[in-house]
Amino acid sequence: MVSLLVALVAALPLGAQPNARELVRQSIRNGEQSWRESFNYFCTKEDVTRELGSSGNVKSVDNNVYDVIPLGYSTSFDLLVKHDNEPIPAAQRAREQKDLNRLRGESPGEKRARFDRAESDRSYMLEVPDAFDFRITGTANLPTGPAWVVVATPHPGYQPKSRYARMFHAMQGTLWIDQKDLQWVKADAVAMSTVSFGFFIARLYKGSHIVLEQQKLPDGDWVAKSIQARASARLLLFFSHHFEEDITYSDYRKSSVVAGLGAARRTGVRRAARIQDR
Repeated sequence: MVSLLVALVAALPLGAQPNARELVRQSIRNGEQSWRESFNYFCTKEDVTRELGSSGNVKSVDNNVYDVIPLGYSTSFDLLVKHDNEPIPAAQRAREQKDLNRLRGESPGEKRARFDRAESDRSYMLEVPDAFDFRITGTANLPTGPAWVVVATPHPGYQPKSRYARMFHAMQGTLWIDQKDLQWVKADAVAMSTVSFGFFIARLYKGSHIVLEQQKLPDGDWVAKSIQARASARLLLFFSHHFEEDITYSDYRKSSVVAGLGAARRTGVRRAARIQDR
């Protein structure tokens, strides 16, 4: 069903702009639904992580390729198939297959519990519309179509409700929101100051930068395209971690088996979880 905001945007005269906060709010609702639907697809995920020295030099590179396997009930498993451009050893392949078989054998209740944990971890996304102030600065013609360009800055005095929302006061960024589907095509965020998650747990340093991109499939579904991060962090008080990470998703294929479980999801089993974060 077409949302009221989509209808309002479509009815705006040329050059008119929607309310920026409500535009972002609706785009997040649409994005959360697309995130759940994305578990209907097989795809290939490549994760390249470069460990950096204090001067920015590359110390090591870790390259993993996964087959993302839908499991039903909005769950999936990242099956490791290559490491550093080589097939994984037989013993490791057997362990991966054992883990996959175990998850395939889960009951609906067990899948639902994993699904609930993942959705809880993502609850910070629902705080974005109130945690920031938004300003539409123009439009951009992207491969997916025209998009609103929206700048986000922290809303003074916002009190976070979830753990990960604690970083919002230190972040600012830009969103590109598709004008037709009201989906995030791209999000670019940077830490303007250091963020701590408990004194002994973790600290994300000023200048850490992340870029997220989505793509629209021929059937109209929106799915992840890439995640690029460059960050410096301290973990468990003493361990400093400087890294770049590039994650790309490709070769999406819809699962007919998972699609057949849509009726079950509509009765309430619509959370999402997995072994690897997507």
